[in-house]
Amino acid sequence: MASVRKEITKGVFWIAVAKYSGIVVQLLITAVLARHISPSAFGTIAVAMVVLQFLNILADIGIGPAVVQYKQLTRHHLDSLFTLNIYIGIVLSLILYFSSGLISSYYRDEVLERVCQMMAVVIFFNALNVVPNALMRKDKRFRTIALRTLFFQVLSGAIAVWGALNDWGIYALLVSPILTSIGVFFVNYYNYPLRLVLKLSQEAVKTVASFSVFQFAFSFCNYFSRNLDKLIIGKYFSMSQLGYYDKSYHLMMLPLQNVTFVIEPVLHPILSSLQDSKAELAEKNRKLAVTIANISFPIGLILYFCGEEIIKIVYGGQWDAAIPVFKILALSLPLQMILSTIGAVYQAAGKTNHMFLNGMLNTVVTVAGFLVAAHWGRTIESMAWAWDITLFINFFTSYMILHTFTLKTSVWPFYYALMPQVINSVMVFIISVFISAYCESAGIITSLLAKMLLIGVMTTILGCIFHQYRLRDMSMGVKKNLGRE
Repeated sequence: MASVRKEITKGVFWIAVAKYSGIVVQLLITAVLARHISPSAFGTIAVAMVVLQFLNILADIGIGPAVVQYKQLTRHHLDSLFTLNIYIGIVLSLILYFSSGLISSYYRDEVLERVCQMMAVVIFFNALNVVPNALMRKDKRFRTIALRTLFFQVLSGAIAVWGALNDWGIYALLVSPILTSIGVFFVNYYNYPLRLVLKLSQEAVKTVASFSVFQFAFSFCNYFSRNLDKLIIGKYFSMSQLGYYDKSYHLMMLPLQNVTFVIEPVLHPILSSLQDSKAELAEKNRKLAVTIANISFPIGLILYFCGEEIIKIVYGGQWDAAIPVFKILALSLPLQMILSTIGAVYQAAGKTNHMFLNGMLNTVVTVAGFLVAAHWGRTIESMAWAWDITLFINFFTSYMILHTFTLKTSVWPFYYALMPQVINSVMVFIISVFISAYCESAGIITSLLAKMLLIGVMTTILGCIFHQYRLRDMSMGVKKNLGRE
């Protein structure tokens, strides 16, 4: 299995190049936009993006992962699936364009109508990109994906900043989704010039149907657990409050997007080669979860204790109302990062039906939590707590289902493997509560650096005590790699 490890490492490297090269650019762009565009404008865009995400699920209908999973698809099969996505894209873009007035009226936001109309372009090109994007992942062309992502991130970000500085207002926020969807299509078409066919291959549709239907059903359920909080806030609170909540959520998600999302696109194409070895899938999943836990728990602690400094540095003073929400959401980050890779394991095992049932259960729990928080809490902080509590419940049920029904192994070794980092983080949290207050009297940058150093040092010391990190072995490995170069 050394080849699998090598492929994962190579794929992760190129995805990481795109993510980590772009993270500084993304933070700089966000800092400028947040200082020149109002929170209510961000709230309006948040609603539009939630609608767009729903239509993206309908545009994909599970075809993308199915293309990665099935190795026997012919060129005619791929052309047929591409054509099917074209038809779906046309229908969905027209639906979004002509329903934009109803969406705007429902949320009592006139600007939302024009924003949704412009987003119709995005959903059309996103539909066209479903099959080519899947072929990129299937062929393990992670270098191309990485460079493509970085290029459009920098280009669209630069134009958005220029627009914000020249009073484009909310429309500066539309540059990235529109430009990226169109640009990615042309890159994809250059690499995979798929054709429009007059007659769809029924064999192609039947081949992917059993896999894609449950993938689509899972994505459909997962959509509501991920986005219902924003839909509720946008409808029953205000666009400004949604702006605070959404920007807190997105800032909190940066580590997730730049750590586990680096791994996730690589896992399914590579782990699919292990689909007949459930025991090995379980073992690799356990090791991956431990590695992510060792990274994610300290990051969650840093975001929680440095929440005020991070919000003020990135967004500026007008975003102070986002600080409590950001800190609450930061507590969910470690479990989110671990849980984000579970879908690739379900897919690699060929059990998207189990993934759907798991997603449906998670959605029920999450939706119930949001409805309770909206009815009795009536604050964006209560919505954030609802997300944390329901995620905690879903984490344990998800891995219970995965191990018991899909991998046919006991889940307790998985939970036990995470315990050293959990104990480590609880101890660091308690110590930080008493010590971090002394850092806040310093300047904002000094306070941020002091807290980060405090949490990092304590986590490392306890990690060595609990034998989580073997610094001697790590240093020897670095020397060995440097010696090879």
